[in-house]
Amino acid sequence: MGKYAFANKTDDQQTNEDNGSFFKLKDAWMTTAIVRQELPRDAFNEFTLQVANNSYASSFSNFSGASNSMAAGRYYYGDHSDGIAWRLISQGELYLADKIIMANALVWSHGEDVYSYESGAHSDFNSLRAVIRPAWIWDTWNQTGVELSWFAQKNKTEQGIDLKESGYKTTLYHALKVGPSLLGSRPEIRFYGTYLNIVDNELSQFKFNDDSKNEFMAGVQAEVWW
Repeated sequence: MGKYAFANKTDDQQTNEDNGSFFKLKDAWMTTAIVRQELPRDAFNEFTLQVANNSYASSFSNFSGASNSMAAGRYYYGDHSDGIAWRLISQGELYLADKIIMANALVWSHGEDVYSYESGAHSDFNSLRAVIRPAWIWDTWNQTGVELSWFAQKNKTEQGIDLKESGYKTTLYHALKVGPSLLGSRPEIRFYGTYLNIVDNELSQFKFNDDSKNEFMAGVQAEVWW
C-alpha cells in the first residue's frame, strides 16, 4: 500500500508560503508491506513493515496515538524535515488450546530527524510496544480473559537530551460476544477492571489525580461494527 498526501492550496495560501508569512506545507508519503499467515480455526498473524516521512513519520513518533495521520490539527508547525521513520508490526491471534485463544501485538518503531509533537523538530526516537490477551472461551457468547501490555519510548531532542516515556497496564475482563475470535467478532460488551502504572513520563508529564503515577478503574464498554 502507498499513500501520498499533499495540499490543494489556494492562490493566497501559495503566495503567503512564498513570502514567508505562512509555513510551507510539505508533502508526505508512507508505504506499507503486509504478509498475512492464516492459522487453524480462522486465526491469523500479520507482519507489517511501514516507512514514512514528514507528517506521517511524526504520527509514528506519537506514543499515545501512533496512527498514520496527516499532521495533527493545530500542531503542524512547518518544521518537518527530510527524516524518515519506520516500524515493524506483528499482530494476530491464535489458539493455545481448544478453549484458550490469545491475541498479541508487537510494534517496534524508529525515526531519525523527524518532527515530534512531544520533543520538537529534528528528533530521533525509538519505541517498543507489546500486548498479549489470553482468554478462556466458555461458549460462543462468553469469554473471560486478561490483557497484559507495556510500552517504552525514548526521544532524543535536537539538543541531545534524552526523554523517556513508559508504562504498563493489566486488565481482567469478562466479555459477552457473538463468536470466539478476539479480534474478528463484534458486537462485544466487556466488563473490566484495569490497573495502569506510569514508569517514566518525561515526554507527557502526565499524572493521575493527586499526582499519582498509578490508577485502578472499573467499567463496561461496548464495541460495535456496522
